[in-house]
Parts: sequence; C-alpha cells; structure tokens
Amino acid sequence: MRHAESIGNTQRRMEGQQSTSLSPLGQQQAQQLSQTLIDLTRSKPLPKPPKSPPNPLPNPLRPHKALPTHLYSSPLLRAQQTATALQQTLQTAHHPIQVQQHTDLQEMHPGIFQGLTWAEATTQYPNLCEQLMTSLAWQPVPQAESLIAARTRAQTWVNQLLSRHTPGDTIWAVSHAGIMLHIIAVIMGCDRTWKITIPHTAIFEFWLASTHWQTLGQNQFNPEYWTIRRFNDTTHRI
Repeated sequence: MRHAESIGNTQRRMEGQQSTSLSPLGQQQAQQLSQTLIDLTRSKPLPKPPKSPPNPLPNPLRPHKALPTHLYSSPLLRAQQTATALQQTLQTAHHPIQVQQHTDLQEMHPGIFQGLTWAEATTQYPNLCEQLMTSLAWQPVPQAESLIAARTRAQTWVNQLLSRHTPGDTIWAVSHAGIMLHIIAVIMGCDRTWKITIPHTAIFEFWLASTHWQTLGQNQFNPEYWTIRRFNDTTHRI
C-alpha cells in the first residue's frame, strides 16, 4: 500500500528519499486505512482456498489469515507514520506486530530535483526540464536513481520476500508510488513497467499459491496459483 499524504505532497514537492511528516489529512487517511483493514477482517469471510491443480506442489499456499503476520515499511517518515498507524490499530485489535523497515521499499531518488517543486525545478534547471517535457524517452537526471536500478531494487525486494517467507504468511508493506510501479511489475512478471496513478493509501493485494516461481513448469501459466484480490483500491477513502 502507498503511504498517506505527506506535507511534502501538499506542497507538490518531489520528495524522493527526503521525508516530511504526514499532513493532517494524511493522518486521517492512515487512521481510515487502518480501521478499514481491521473492519474487513471482522466483517468478511476469509477467502476460499484456491482449487488444487493437478499434481500440486508441496506446501501450496492456502490463504487462511487476514491479519498480517509481518508488517514492512519504507524507512522514510511518511511511510513510517502510516505503518505506525497500522501497527497501533492492530495492537488495539489484540494483534501485536513489529514494523520492520526495509530500504528497498523507499522511494526512487529524483537526484537534483529532490525536494523541489516542478516550478522550482524549471527555474533552476530550465534546459533539463524542457528536454523532459518534450520527449517520452528516459533521460538521466543528475544524481537520480536510474530506471534499471529501481527495477533491480524491486526485484531484490520480491526475491528476498519469497525466500524469507513461507506459504501461509500474510505480509503488509507500506511503500511509495514510484518504486511500487516496479514492485508490482515484478510480482506480476511483467517485462515492462506500466504507468499507474497510485493515490495515497491505495491497496494492492496479491495471493501467491507458491513461492517456487522457478520450478513451476506448466503451472507458471496456471491462474489458480496467482490471484489479484485488490488492485489500486481506494474504496476505503469514499
């Protein structure tokens, strides 16, 4: 899920790996997200297990937990505060859990644009901004994280997640829109990164029936193994 609105967001700054605290609205969004997730676990039946495919792999995932077994967060303040709201609400629901910070979840670094508004960037770097506005092709921004580096970081995060966890774990993670595009592409096995507008506290929920991605054979293409339950879901904010 994406973090709630930050003060930097309200100022339309390219925060990148800088971090401001949540805005008053962001604090409300984080609380609303937390309470909605808890309410969903109380009011809705747990998802049915996927149908067993022929010759299933050992220990396939059988979704049986709605509350998280693990909670991860980007180390940036806006994500930390969102994750803390989740943690506190889970504590109130008698489900204590620790927030584990992971640097691979932090936002992409925008280089020399970090901390600037677009208006400030066009004043300080007019030629570069003009180039960016007149071409779709990727152009390097000095000191910025490259797209390949971001994709590699996303792949590393997903690989570590799959190696660290076992079927039955339920993982919540708070991250940022830019790097989330790459993480989602990795999870879905895309050979490209699709542009998606991800609002604050939007939720993406994937159920994976196996962590043995490299040994699936025909089941790599079996939709019983992979379920998208929510994609860019912000209905909790309505």
